[in-house]
Amino acid sequence: MRCLLALPLIAVVALLAAGVSNAGREQQTLTCGSYGTLTVTVTTTKNDHSVAWGTGKVSNPRLLGIPVSFSGTTTDLTTGVVLDTFTQSKGKGHGMHRHPTVTCTSPPETGTAAEFGIPGVNPTDVIEFDFSAQVVIKHHRH
Repeated sequence: MRCLLALPLIAVVALLAAGVSNAGREQQTLTCGSYGTLTVTVTTTKNDHSVAWGTGKVSNPRLLGIPVSFSGTTTDLTTGVVLDTFTQSKGKGHGMHRHPTVTCTSPPETGTAAEFGIPGVNPTDVIEFDFSAQVVIKHHRH
């Protein structure tokens, strides 16, 4: 089960910023409601135990995305079995709760159970990971 949790956290940290020593910068393409498809620059971390609640930046248009919750599902497409789901909310669901949010999703990731390192599943089974986040969008000035 620990490896199943590592996969969602990898996607989470790709969206959310983190202030840890082994952090880096990367770009990820997300689809965010009426904003459409955006290329977001975020800070990532290799620490699977880190949950980061920072901002993602979009250059054009100049936007900041502040995540308030995220969720994901890991499904064995070969057998049709949902292997894991997760959801987490900022501030126990009260983080920025008075601000309107937009749903941002990343394209589903697929691979074999062996590629994802999922134990207890046939290594050749095709696995899909779906991820989404509720995000407060702010216009960035500067």
